[in-house]
Amino acid sequence: MNTEYEWAVALAAGVGMLAAGAAGYFIGRKCAGETTSDSAILPQTFGAPVITDKLLTPGASHGRTGQKLNAKGVVIHYVANPGSSALANRNYFENGSDGNGTSCHYIVGLQGEILRLIPENERAMHAGRAYGAAWTEQAKTNNSTYLGIEVCHPDKTGKFSAVTYKALIELTADICERHGFNAFNNVKRHYDVTGKLCPLYYVNNPSAWEQMKTDIHNAMSAGVQVPPKETGPSDWAEKSWEWAIENGVTDGTRPRDKATREECASMIYRAMGADKG
Repeated sequence: MNTEYEWAVALAAGVGMLAAGAAGYFIGRKCAGETTSDSAILPQTFGAPVITDKLLTPGASHGRTGQKLNAKGVVIHYVANPGSSALANRNYFENGSDGNGTSCHYIVGLQGEILRLIPENERAMHAGRAYGAAWTEQAKTNNSTYLGIEVCHPDKTGKFSAVTYKALIELTADICERHGFNAFNNVKRHYDVTGKLCPLYYVNNPSAWEQMKTDIHNAMSAGVQVPPKETGPSDWAEKSWEWAIENGVTDGTRPRDKATREECASMIYRAMGADKG
């Protein structure tokens, strides 16, 4: 069997798995409904997070230095820009964040959309500045040890909407499952590691923050569907995966993740050489 055929078979299988998984996920969300209370989300309503890649351009000015990260936890932020979308905040980072070169790994949007900006094995510049002497030493190592999640919010209180909150719990539970993190010990507020009043509502309302960690823990205990822990391609796919990287079909990240239809179409487009005219 030639490698091109193996790659085509793998893509076809991925599309089939994606269709089945997407149907099950959205039917589950429809049946479960949404909650309006921070503490009313039942573990069985959680599902696997749906993530869209919107990777930042490599370079310090975009907050993507390329430095390696071996994460020990997650830091939750709020965007502090009421009503702004996940994409708008992503573009703010892409455009240099007013010269600050800041970034994050993920942004959760107002409609529950999740954007991935930086791969989890790279550092993001999200928690390196201390807001008080008590956090000075801690802040020096935050970006080299924590994954960062920015979260959109509808108003100036900084409270996350029900759909945004649910997506955040799913994403954070997924991350904790894959990395072996404890929701109570390894999930932090920006405030906890730098002293900044962020995420504002969950600094001003400690009980809501404790509930969030409990919801993450419960989602993990309920068996949130997560990708396999292996990060490399399967044995049977090694040659075709190497071929795909060498020929510019893929950037080599997320070999075992499901692909969206547009990702599959883009990969086939590149494999056929159509992008070269």
